[in-house]
Amino acid sequence: MGLAHFLSRRFVTAIFVLFGVSVITFVLSHSVPGDPIIAWLGRAASLHPELVEYYRQQYHLDAPLFEQYAYYIAGLAQGNLGFSPVAGRNVAEVFERSVPLTLQLLFFSFVFTSVLGITMGAIAAKFANRLPDGIIRILYMGGTASPAFFLALVLVIVFAFLFPVLPTGGTIDPSIAPPPRATGFPMLDSLLAGNWRAFESQLSHIILPSMANSLGIFGIITRVLRSSMLDTLSSNYIRTARAKGVSENAVFFRHALRNSLIPVVTLLGVMVNFFIVSSIFVEYVFSYPGVGNFAVQSVLNSDYPGILSTTLLFALMIVIANLTADIIYGVIDPRIRLTGG
Repeated sequence: MGLAHFLSRRFVTAIFVLFGVSVITFVLSHSVPGDPIIAWLGRAASLHPELVEYYRQQYHLDAPLFEQYAYYIAGLAQGNLGFSPVAGRNVAEVFERSVPLTLQLLFFSFVFTSVLGITMGAIAAKFANRLPDGIIRILYMGGTASPAFFLALVLVIVFAFLFPVLPTGGTIDPSIAPPPRATGFPMLDSLLAGNWRAFESQLSHIILPSMANSLGIFGIITRVLRSSMLDTLSSNYIRTARAKGVSENAVFFRHALRNSLIPVVTLLGVMVNFFIVSSIFVEYVFSYPGVGNFAVQSVLNSDYPGILSTTLLFALMIVIANLTADIIYGVIDPRIRLTGG
């Protein structure tokens, strides 16, 4: 099987996954008890019955479910994600502001997790079966066993009351003017504008949400790296290097650590999937105005366009992450694409 055929199969699979997600989400969101118009308009629903009727016609809520879905797909094909009653504007406009913020959070979560996981894994391998290894094991087991929202709440409590050195909400200090919009990514825009005060404020605001994401998954990297390094350190070529008089630090860092990082690369897809899901809870706890926060607000207020669009966006992000991982695997190891794995 050639690389082109391998990628085409993965692409077709991704299309079916997105279609399935859209169908399931549409049916489930419309199966929730209660009238969404009441949730959208509140008291205004009883005061303005003509507005209620307008919304019913606008969103075809009186039509059969399959017909409503057909209207929804037709709107998607035209690039229309719908109007969000919660945000008071089109979902596309909400995404224009919130998606870059979520991508920033995912990037820093990935960096923090990689640094923390690799550092802890190397230390655990260096001091295997000794006190540092035991402490690290307790730390990553506690993090892995804790859900993202719990870690986020713990960080909010610790840094809001015990060590108030980092902000626990928002994206930038209210006293600082945001940078001019250039790329859409606020931190990058701050750098391009030379606004270091805004950049430092945004960096301080993103640390805790990123840590909340990282603490729940860094243990996977730590365990994989520790196990890989211990296997590498007991291999024949390491014994040969030691017999030739290579220093222990050179053996550990230059040979063992470098070769043991290869299995860690395979965790990329798992990490991205975890960050996307956990960011929903983390953004809500830290009042971080990303897509995850908007998704929670949409669910709480029966915002159909918001629910459908955010779910489809998260599914698309996960599909892209997995597709990217498949492409990397297929390029690195031809056996995967030959077997269709």
